[in-house]
Amino acid sequence: MITIGALNLGNGPRIAVPFRDGTRQEDIRRARELGMHLAELRIDLYSATDTSHVLGEVEKFAGVPTLATIRSSQEGGKWDKSDAERLALFEAVIPHVDAVDIEISSQEIRDDVIATARNAGKTIIASFHDFKGTPPLHVIQAMADEGWKNRATAVKVATRCEDWNDLRTLAEFTLHNVSLGVVSIGMGPTGTVSRILFPALGSLFTFASFGEGTAPGQLTLEETAGYLRGLYPVTS
Repeated sequence: MITIGALNLGNGPRIAVPFRDGTRQEDIRRARELGMHLAELRIDLYSATDTSHVLGEVEKFAGVPTLATIRSSQEGGKWDKSDAERLALFEAVIPHVDAVDIEISSQEIRDDVIATARNAGKTIIASFHDFKGTPPLHVIQAMADEGWKNRATAVKVATRCEDWNDLRTLAEFTLHNVSLGVVSIGMGPTGTVSRILFPALGSLFTFASFGEGTAPGQLTLEETAGYLRGLYPVTS
Protein backbone atom coordinates (compact mmCIF):
# COMPACT_ATOMS: atom_id res chain seq x y z
CA MET A 1 0.00 0.00 0.00
CA ILE A 2 1.20 3.51 -0.82
CA THR A 3 1.37 5.88 2.12
CA ILE A 4 2.15 9.55 2.65
CA GLY A 5 3.27 9.87 6.22
CA ALA A 6 0.61 8.17 8.33
CA LEU A 7 -1.96 8.45 5.52
CA ASN A 8 -2.85 5.21 3.74
CA LEU A 9 -3.80 5.63 0.09
CA GLY A 10 -6.02 3.23 -1.78
CA ASN A 11 -8.61 2.46 0.91
CA GLY A 12 -10.99 5.09 -0.38
CA PRO A 13 -11.09 8.68 -1.62
CA ARG A 14 -8.54 11.05 -0.10
CA ILE A 15 -8.57 14.83 -0.40
CA ALA A 16 -5.47 16.96 -0.87
CA VAL A 17 -5.70 20.70 -0.28
CA PRO A 18 -3.12 23.14 -1.71
CA PHE A 19 -1.81 25.85 0.63
CA ARG A 20 0.12 29.04 0.00
CA ASP A 21 2.17 30.67 2.73
CA GLY A 22 0.61 32.76 5.49
CA THR A 23 -1.76 29.95 6.47
CA ARG A 24 -3.08 30.23 10.01
CA GLN A 25 -3.18 27.31 12.43
CA GLU A 26 -6.93 27.70 12.77
CA ASP A 27 -7.28 27.36 8.99
CA ILE A 28 -5.35 24.08 9.04
CA ARG A 29 -7.51 22.78 11.88
CA ARG A 30 -10.67 23.83 10.05
CA ALA A 31 -9.53 22.14 6.82
CA ARG A 32 -8.94 18.89 8.70
CA GLU A 33 -12.37 19.14 10.30
CA LEU A 34 -13.93 19.58 6.85
CA GLY A 35 -12.25 16.45 5.50
CA MET A 36 -8.72 17.27 4.32
CA HIS A 37 -6.39 14.27 4.42
CA LEU A 38 -3.27 15.72 2.81
CA ALA A 39 -1.79 19.23 2.69
CA GLU A 40 -0.03 20.16 -0.53
CA LEU A 41 2.49 22.91 0.22
CA ARG A 42 2.62 24.99 -2.96
CA ILE A 43 6.01 26.50 -2.29
CA ASP A 44 6.23 28.03 -5.77
CA LEU A 45 3.28 30.25 -4.78
CA TYR A 46 4.89 31.48 -1.56
CA SER A 47 5.55 35.21 -1.19
CA ALA A 48 9.18 34.37 -0.37
CA THR A 49 11.17 31.23 -1.06
CA ASP A 50 14.23 31.62 1.13
CA THR A 51 14.84 28.48 3.16
CA SER A 52 14.07 29.98 6.57
CA HIS A 53 10.70 31.33 5.42
CA VAL A 54 9.72 28.09 3.68
CA LEU A 55 10.68 25.87 6.62
CA GLY A 56 8.81 28.17 8.98
CA GLU A 57 5.68 27.62 6.89
CA VAL A 58 6.25 23.86 6.74
CA GLU A 59 6.44 23.72 10.55
CA LYS A 60 2.83 24.90 10.78
CA PHE A 61 1.70 21.54 9.38
CA ALA A 62 3.27 19.35 12.05
CA GLY A 63 1.15 16.21 12.43
CA VAL A 64 -0.50 16.66 9.02
CA PRO A 65 0.54 14.51 6.03
CA THR A 66 2.37 16.89 3.70
CA LEU A 67 3.27 16.96 0.01
CA ALA A 68 5.85 19.55 -1.06
CA THR A 69 5.43 21.01 -4.54
CA ILE A 70 7.64 23.61 -6.21
CA ARG A 71 5.83 23.70 -9.53
CA SER A 72 7.76 24.79 -12.63
CA SER A 73 6.38 27.61 -14.74
CA GLN A 74 6.38 25.25 -17.74
CA GLU A 75 3.63 23.19 -16.09
CA GLY A 76 1.45 25.90 -14.63
CA GLY A 77 3.47 26.87 -11.56
CA LYS A 78 5.04 30.18 -10.54
CA TRP A 79 8.66 29.16 -9.98
CA ASP A 80 10.76 31.77 -11.81
CA LYS A 81 14.22 31.11 -10.38
CA SER A 82 16.92 28.71 -11.56
CA ASP A 83 16.75 24.93 -11.52
CA ALA A 84 19.74 24.90 -9.17
CA GLU A 85 17.85 27.03 -6.66
CA ARG A 86 14.78 24.85 -6.96
CA LEU A 87 16.83 21.71 -6.35
CA ALA A 88 18.50 23.27 -3.31
CA LEU A 89 15.10 24.20 -1.88
CA PHE A 90 13.75 20.69 -2.48
CA GLU A 91 16.79 19.27 -0.68
CA ALA A 92 16.19 21.60 2.28
CA VAL A 93 12.48 20.78 2.49
CA ILE A 94 12.47 17.02 1.93
CA PRO A 95 13.55 16.09 5.49
CA HIS A 96 10.57 18.03 6.87
CA VAL A 97 7.73 16.73 4.66
CA ASP A 98 6.20 13.34 3.90
CA ALA A 99 6.19 13.47 0.10
CA VAL A 100 7.38 15.50 -2.88
CA ASP A 101 5.93 16.24 -6.31
CA ILE A 102 8.38 16.69 -9.18
CA GLU A 103 7.44 17.08 -12.83
CA ILE A 104 8.54 14.28 -15.13
CA SER A 105 9.60 16.96 -17.63
CA SER A 106 12.00 18.63 -15.16
CA GLN A 107 14.86 16.48 -16.35
CA GLU A 108 17.56 18.86 -15.08
CA ILE A 109 16.67 18.18 -11.44
CA ARG A 110 14.14 15.33 -11.48
CA ASP A 111 16.53 12.47 -10.84
CA ASP A 112 18.29 14.33 -8.02
CA VAL A 113 14.98 15.19 -6.33
CA ILE A 114 13.83 11.58 -6.62
CA ALA A 115 17.13 10.24 -5.27
CA THR A 116 17.11 12.64 -2.32
CA ALA A 117 13.51 11.81 -1.46
CA ARG A 118 14.07 8.06 -1.83
CA ASN A 119 17.16 8.18 0.41
CA ALA A 120 15.07 10.04 3.00
CA GLY A 121 12.28 7.46 2.83
CA LYS A 122 9.75 9.90 1.38
CA THR A 123 6.92 9.24 -1.05
CA ILE A 124 7.58 10.49 -4.59
CA ILE A 125 4.89 11.78 -6.94
CA ALA A 126 6.13 12.24 -10.52
CA SER A 127 3.72 14.54 -12.31
CA PHE A 128 2.60 15.64 -15.76
CA HIS A 129 0.30 18.61 -16.44
CA ASP A 130 -1.27 19.88 -19.65
CA PHE A 131 -3.45 22.96 -19.20
CA LYS A 132 -4.28 23.16 -22.91
CA GLY A 133 -5.83 19.76 -23.52
CA THR A 134 -5.66 16.01 -23.08
CA PRO A 135 -3.02 14.32 -25.25
CA PRO A 136 -3.71 10.93 -26.86
CA LEU A 137 -3.56 7.97 -24.52
CA HIS A 138 -0.23 6.72 -25.86
CA VAL A 139 1.39 10.09 -25.16
CA ILE A 140 0.11 10.16 -21.58
CA GLN A 141 1.17 6.56 -21.07
CA ALA A 142 4.69 7.21 -22.36
CA MET A 143 5.12 10.17 -20.03
CA ALA A 144 3.80 8.20 -17.05
CA ASP A 145 6.03 5.22 -17.87
CA GLU A 146 9.02 7.54 -17.66
CA GLY A 147 7.96 8.53 -14.15
CA TRP A 148 7.68 4.94 -12.98
CA LYS A 149 10.92 4.03 -14.76
CA ASN A 150 12.64 6.67 -12.65
CA ARG A 151 11.32 5.00 -9.48
CA ALA A 152 8.50 7.34 -8.57
CA THR A 153 6.10 5.94 -5.97
CA ALA A 154 3.11 7.15 -8.02
CA VAL A 155 2.45 9.21 -11.12
CA LYS A 156 0.06 12.15 -11.24
CA VAL A 157 -1.52 13.19 -14.56
CA ALA A 158 -3.62 16.35 -14.80
CA THR A 159 -4.95 17.47 -18.19
CA ARG A 160 -7.62 19.82 -19.43
CA CYS A 161 -10.73 18.00 -20.64
CA GLU A 162 -12.63 19.74 -23.42
CA ASP A 163 -15.15 16.94 -23.98
CA TRP A 164 -16.22 13.51 -22.77
CA ASN A 165 -13.68 11.78 -24.98
CA ASP A 166 -10.89 13.53 -23.08
CA LEU A 167 -12.43 12.38 -19.83
CA ARG A 168 -12.66 8.81 -21.15
CA THR A 169 -8.99 8.93 -22.14
CA LEU A 170 -8.02 9.83 -18.58
CA ALA A 171 -10.36 7.16 -17.21
CA GLU A 172 -8.79 4.52 -19.46
CA PHE A 173 -5.31 5.58 -18.38
CA THR A 174 -6.32 5.37 -14.72
CA LEU A 175 -7.85 1.91 -14.98
CA HIS A 176 -4.89 0.56 -16.94
CA ASN A 177 -2.33 1.78 -14.38
CA VAL A 178 -4.12 1.50 -11.06
CA SER A 179 -1.78 -1.21 -9.79
CA LEU A 180 1.24 1.05 -10.29
CA GLY A 181 -0.02 4.00 -8.24
CA VAL A 182 -1.76 6.79 -10.12
CA VAL A 183 -3.44 10.15 -9.48
CA SER A 184 -5.61 11.30 -12.40
CA ILE A 185 -7.35 14.65 -12.64
CA GLY A 186 -9.32 16.31 -15.40
CA MET A 187 -9.12 20.09 -15.38
CA GLY A 188 -11.69 22.58 -16.64
CA PRO A 189 -15.50 22.37 -16.41
CA THR A 190 -15.75 19.02 -18.19
CA GLY A 191 -13.00 17.57 -16.02
CA THR A 192 -14.64 18.52 -12.73
CA VAL A 193 -16.52 15.22 -12.49
CA SER A 194 -13.18 13.37 -12.44
CA ARG A 195 -12.38 14.95 -9.08
CA ILE A 196 -15.27 13.04 -7.55
CA LEU A 197 -15.52 9.86 -9.61
CA PHE A 198 -11.92 8.94 -10.43
CA PRO A 199 -11.16 7.73 -6.88
CA ALA A 200 -13.62 4.93 -7.69
CA LEU A 201 -11.36 4.00 -10.63
CA GLY A 202 -8.29 3.85 -8.42
CA SER A 203 -6.95 7.41 -8.42
CA LEU A 204 -5.17 7.74 -5.08
CA PHE A 205 -6.37 11.22 -4.13
CA THR A 206 -8.17 14.26 -5.46
CA PHE A 207 -7.62 17.97 -4.95
CA ALA A 208 -9.94 20.58 -3.47
CA SER A 209 -9.55 24.27 -2.70
CA PHE A 210 -9.66 25.87 0.72
CA GLY A 211 -9.60 29.52 -0.16
CA GLU A 212 -8.03 30.36 -3.51
CA GLY A 213 -7.88 27.43 -5.92
CA THR A 214 -4.83 26.36 -7.91
CA ALA A 215 -6.36 24.71 -11.00
CA PRO A 216 -9.41 25.18 -13.26
CA GLY A 217 -12.41 23.10 -12.28
CA GLN A 218 -11.26 22.62 -8.70
CA LEU A 219 -14.16 22.28 -6.26
CA THR A 220 -14.05 23.63 -2.74
CA LEU A 221 -13.11 21.37 0.15
CA GLU A 222 -16.63 21.53 1.53
CA GLU A 223 -18.16 20.60 -1.85
CA THR A 224 -15.68 17.79 -2.44
CA ALA A 225 -16.04 16.28 1.02
CA GLY A 226 -19.82 16.46 0.73
CA TYR A 227 -19.87 14.63 -2.60
CA LEU A 228 -17.44 11.96 -1.39
CA ARG A 229 -19.38 11.31 1.81
CA GLY A 230 -22.55 10.88 -0.22
CA LEU A 231 -21.10 8.64 -2.92
CA TYR A 232 -18.57 6.44 -1.14
CA PRO A 233 -18.93 4.04 1.78
CA VAL A 234 -17.11 4.85 4.99
CA THR A 235 -13.42 3.99 4.58
CA SER A 236 -10.46 3.86 6.92
